[in-house]
Amino acid sequence: MKSMEKIVLLWILLLTLNLANAQDSKSFQEIYGLVENTNYFKAKELFEANQSRLTNIQQLYVQAALNNAFNQLEESEKAINEALNRKERITDSLLYKLYEIRCDNAIKIYQYKKAKEAILTILRDYKQFLTEKDVLDYENSLKIWSALENVKPQRVEIAGRTEIQLEKDKAGLNNLKVSGKKKSFHFIFDTGANLSLTTMDIAKQLKMKVIPVEIDVMTITGTSVVASLAVCEQLTIGNISIHNAIFLVLPDNSLTFKEIDYQIYGIIGFPIMEALNEIQLTKDDRLIVPAIESTFNQPSNLAMNGLTPMISINNKHFSFDTGATKTMLYSAFYLENKEEIEQNYPTEKISFGGANGMADFDGFLIDYAFEIGGKEILLTNVDLLKDKIKENESCYGNIGQDLIQEFDTMIMNFNQMFIKFE
Repeated sequence: MKSMEKIVLLWILLLTLNLANAQDSKSFQEIYGLVENTNYFKAKELFEANQSRLTNIQQLYVQAALNNAFNQLEESEKAINEALNRKERITDSLLYKLYEIRCDNAIKIYQYKKAKEAILTILRDYKQFLTEKDVLDYENSLKIWSALENVKPQRVEIAGRTEIQLEKDKAGLNNLKVSGKKKSFHFIFDTGANLSLTTMDIAKQLKMKVIPVEIDVMTITGTSVVASLAVCEQLTIGNISIHNAIFLVLPDNSLTFKEIDYQIYGIIGFPIMEALNEIQLTKDDRLIVPAIESTFNQPSNLAMNGLTPMISINNKHFSFDTGATKTMLYSAFYLENKEEIEQNYPTEKISFGGANGMADFDGFLIDYAFEIGGKEILLTNVDLLKDKIKENESCYGNIGQDLIQEFDTMIMNFNQMFIKFE
């Protein structure tokens, strides 16, 4: 009888362990899914609540991913190194993700050669996890970082508090004066731009060092433009000097919109903005880079999906683009609220564009309230797209100037990773 009791107890113990392991695996899969869906805010909450239930390798992967997203790049790289140096086996799928994070870390700290090496490892050892499009994207990125592998890291000098009056262009976008080699132009200031870009003519006038490499850049209409690269040895914005800034260089006609007689000379993208540590945009269109950073006593509401800023509002994650005149909601928002939307709003054609033209998409014009800092902001006639416009689209929408302009000041801090509206 005692032996039977032992067998029963052993069976119960094994069952309990199996259930616990299943629950642990479920916790990791849920966190992993949130990271893949770029919802780093909920992933962080869930990880903090369940960290002890994950294996060491699972913990290190999540730490690498979340530290990358919240701009703690040295900590992210430390977790990657620890994971790769452990003796326990790591699945190939997780190794692929670790090298993907390593590549992004390297790009953000201007270690272009290390980014190139990470991509080479992915293409050599983990191609089975890539779609045909992924392979093409990585091969295209490889051209960029191979061409830049010997370029010096970007460096920024800030001579105290800087305040610049932005100017609206014909399209309603904020422009600021940039200078280099005795020439000055007005460039769009755009957190939605992954890389800074300009045209070949402007690059030459600013004496940028053009690198002869052909890079495919996809436009909003699905067409492709062949771009080059350039290194701007020094660019001045007010009291700020940027050294060794990287620009994508497009053909001269790629940033021309003949239908509205509109020309873009260049765009200041995220890598330059992030290096300023904190930027403030005011309702009367001033850009301020403070001498002393602001404080924020709440959980971080700013994260990075690669080079795209993400913000958490209404318990949802959105991309954040100061270069967009209007806020736009995406397919994920439609699917979550499909019945209510279809009952209250007629289908519309939503038009918007980018380099090389405009495109029309099926969607709706809806009213939606954002709650920010205890204040409810109602936006009317917000564009809502019915279908995904990008294969890897995962967030609920993109926050634009219409929401930002409801406040006197928007503060964006890349050290403490917050966006604050005042």
